[in-house]
Amino acid sequence: MNRALILILVASLAGLIWFSHRLAGVRIYHADECQNVFMARIIATGQTKAFYADAGLFQTGLAWLTRGATRSVDMFVAARFVMLEVFWLNVVLLALATGERLLSRRGLIALVGAATLAPLWDYGFEIRPDNLLLCGVLLMWCVARVRPTGLQPFFITGALAAGLPFIAFKAVAFTLPISAAILAFPPPGQRAPRWKLAFAWAAGALGMFALIRLAYGAAGLWQVYVADLSGVLRAVSRGNRFGPGEALGRLLSQTPLVLALLTAALVAVAVDLRRRGKAALTWDGTLPEALLFLDALVVLLINPAPEPCNLLHLVPYAFLLAFRYASELLKEIWGRLALRPVLAALLVFAHFVPFGVATRRHLDFTNYHQEARMRLAEGLTDPARDPVYDGVGMVPTRPSIGFNWLLPNVGPLPRSGHGGLHLRSLLAGRLAAVFMPNYRTDRLPEEDQAFIRERYVPLTDDFWVLGKVLPAGGGAFEVVHPGRYRISSLQGSDIAGTYPAGLAGLLAPLEEGSLVGTLDGAPLSKRPVELTVGTHRIETKPDCQPAVVWMGPSQERMGRLGDSDHRFLFVKSY
Repeated sequence: MNRALILILVASLAGLIWFSHRLAGVRIYHADECQNVFMARIIATGQTKAFYADAGLFQTGLAWLTRGATRSVDMFVAARFVMLEVFWLNVVLLALATGERLLSRRGLIALVGAATLAPLWDYGFEIRPDNLLLCGVLLMWCVARVRPTGLQPFFITGALAAGLPFIAFKAVAFTLPISAAILAFPPPGQRAPRWKLAFAWAAGALGMFALIRLAYGAAGLWQVYVADLSGVLRAVSRGNRFGPGEALGRLLSQTPLVLALLTAALVAVAVDLRRRGKAALTWDGTLPEALLFLDALVVLLINPAPEPCNLLHLVPYAFLLAFRYASELLKEIWGRLALRPVLAALLVFAHFVPFGVATRRHLDFTNYHQEARMRLAEGLTDPARDPVYDGVGMVPTRPSIGFNWLLPNVGPLPRSGHGGLHLRSLLAGRLAAVFMPNYRTDRLPEEDQAFIRERYVPLTDDFWVLGKVLPAGGGAFEVVHPGRYRISSLQGSDIAGTYPAGLAGLLAPLEEGSLVGTLDGAPLSKRPVELTVGTHRIETKPDCQPAVVWMGPSQERMGRLGDSDHRFLFVKSY
C-alpha cells in the first residue's frame, strides 16, 4: 500500500507540473501583469523620468527579461515561465515548512497538498510581486521554524526582513512579527545568548539594506523607488475601501477541507491556551502556525482593497496550520481501519474535486486574443514614433502617452498638473496611434470618452486607431499625429459597424472602398498616403461618405477584425 501510494503521489505531481506549464502559457493576462511588465520595460530602457514606474525589486529584476526584446508576446511568455518556477519553489517551501522530509511519504503528501491549493493556481504564477514576497516569507518561516539552530537562521531572517519590503512594502506586516517572535522567544535548541541572536539578525538586516541601497544608487533608481513608495502610501490612505467578502467567499468553494481543518485547529489552540495558560506558549504544537495565520488574516482585513489575489498571503498559512493539525489527528484515528475509506472519500470530494473544478475554469479564459491584439498594435506602429495606449501597458514595446500612463484598478484617477484628468491632457499633447479600451478605461469621465470618439475610429470594440469619418461629400479634418492613413469610402473602410456582424461579415466580400475626389487639391490615391500635422481637406461626390483610417508604417489595408467586447479584453475576476 505504501508503494502504491508513493507511485500515485509522484504521478500526481508529474501531472500537476505538466498542467501548470500548459496553463502558464495560455491563461489570460491580468491587467496587473501587464503593468508590471511595462514598468520593467521602462526600467530596462532607462525611461523612468519619462514614464511612471514602480522600481521595486520585483520590477527591477524583471527588467532583464525585457531588455532587447522586440515583441511584447516574448516578454510576457518569458516572465510567465519565470513566475512558474517561483510558483513551484513556493510549493516546495510550503511542504518544507510543514516539517516533513520531502522524499518521505508524508513529505510527498505535503507536496501534493500544497500543489493542489486552488487559490495558488488562481494567482500563483501570474507576473506579480506577491509571489516573490510569498517565497521570501516562506523561506523566513522555514529557517525560523523548521531549522532554527545556530546564528545562521537569525542572519537570514534579518536579511529577508530588510529585503522583502523592497519587493512589496506590506512585507513588514509579516517579517516584523516573525522577527519579533524568534528574538523574544528563541526556538528550542538555541544555546547562544540573546544578544548574539539579535546581533546576527541586525547584521543580516543591515547587510541586505546596504547591498540594496548601493545597487539602487548604482542603477540610478533610489529616488524613483522613494518617490513611488511615498505615492503608494498616499494612494492607500485615500483609496476606495471595500470588504474582504469576495476574497474569503472563494475559500468555501475552493478549499473546503482546508477551511474545516483550519477551524478545528484554531478551536483546539484556543482550548489548549485556556486549559494550560502560559505553559501553552511554546514552539511545540500548532500555536506558531495559528499566530502566523491570524497575522495574515488581520493583514487581509485591514487592507483597504482586499481583492482575491490577496489570498496568496492567507491560504498558504492556513494550509500549514491545517496540515500540522491533520497530521496529529491522523495519528489517533489512522489505526481504525473502518475509517480509512471515509477519510479517503472526504479527501477526494472535499479537496481534490473542488481543486479540479476551480482550476479547470482557467482554460476557458485564454490569452490568444490578447496576444493577437499585441501583434496587431505592433504591426500598426513604429516603436519610436507611435505610442499605444490602453491604461495598463499591454504593449511594452511601444511608448505610452506620458508620465501618468497608468489607470488604477481602484481609487481616484490621477490628475495632471493642468487641473484636468490626465488622459485628456496627455492625449492632447501626445496622441497615441492605437487606443485599446478595456474595463479600466470605462472609468474615464464622459469628457475623456468624447475626446477619444472625436479622434479615433473603432476597427472592433477593443481596438481603435486614429481616424475620422467625414460627412457625405467630404470636408476638412485635422491630423495631430503624422503618418500613413488610408482614405476610402465608409463602406470599404473596415470600421466596425460598416459590415454585417458575426461570421457573415467576415466571409462577405470586401468593398473596394476607392474614392473619386481630391485630397488638398490633388487626386485621391487608392493606396495609403502620408499625412502631415495640420488641417487637410477631402472633396468627393455628394453621395459618397469618406473615412480616414490610420495604417501605420507598412499596412495597406486593415481588413475586418470581426466582433469583440472591450470589457473582456481583460477579466478582472472570474
